[in-house]
Amino acid sequence: MATPSAQVLRISVERAGRTGSYEVHGGTALVGSGSHCDVRLLPEDASPEQLRIELRMGELWAEVLSSQHECRVNGQLFHLGGLPVDAVVTIGAVTLRAQLAEVQNRKQGAKSEGWPPAVRIAGFGAIGVGLFLQLQTKPTPSSLDQTVDHPALFAAPITACAVRGDQAATFYARRLVREANLQAERAPFYPRDGVSAVARYEEAAACLEQDGRTAEAKGAERAANHLRSSLADQFHVRHVRLERYLSIKKYDAAQREVHVLQDFLNRREGEYAQWLSAVQRELNMRFASTKRKG
Repeated sequence: MATPSAQVLRISVERAGRTGSYEVHGGTALVGSGSHCDVRLLPEDASPEQLRIELRMGELWAEVLSSQHECRVNGQLFHLGGLPVDAVVTIGAVTLRAQLAEVQNRKQGAKSEGWPPAVRIAGFGAIGVGLFLQLQTKPTPSSLDQTVDHPALFAAPITACAVRGDQAATFYARRLVREANLQAERAPFYPRDGVSAVARYEEAAACLEQDGRTAEAKGAERAANHLRSSLADQFHVRHVRLERYLSIKKYDAAQREVHVLQDFLNRREGEYAQWLSAVQRELNMRFASTKRKG
């Protein structure tokens, strides 16, 4: 029987003649100088969150998350869109290449080749000590029985433009609006795109206002406010659903809500994000245990 395989993102990085490679599971890779990023770059080359690469419908997509450092794909200025096969991504002095790779999952139930007697004895002794310590330790409360209030989805609106100069600000703002329109269309399927679109609309409004284009600025502001309100309501409803599903132990539906809420947060840290991660781990363990018993 063939061993099952899974897709991973394989990203190679080259800078000043030095190369490195990363394998990222889960379908999304965050590139930047932040300590939480999957692919770490130097602060002089990238913002804390510079680029997101993800698998969508079997294809690679990328989105530039910061305009502080210029990003190019195959030599062309890039902001958002699909990545061609064998695309060369450059951010400052760094060159990246991303591709999908198949990795073989370890076959379950495979027999080990037998350990030497001394190792087996030591192993059994460790198991005995572990069981003793487990019996002496009070059980940790389940995350599935806890609730945590969700935070506000959005911070204060963006009121400053990152670009100086009237004509440059207008050009930048109109590009932001085009990108936000695309993201707003995907928001029902990818909530994090909607959250990102709000920030783009708000910054566009600030830039247009800076250039004295009040009518255009008001249009971008209205789009931001409408999307901000709609997404905040959806975020709250999803949280309430998750609490309900956990209370009635409908764990398959709860797991779907966890994924959606994590997409809203888009790697944001904090107590609520930690609770969602803990719930996801416990649900995964429950489903894995059920499959083994079946």
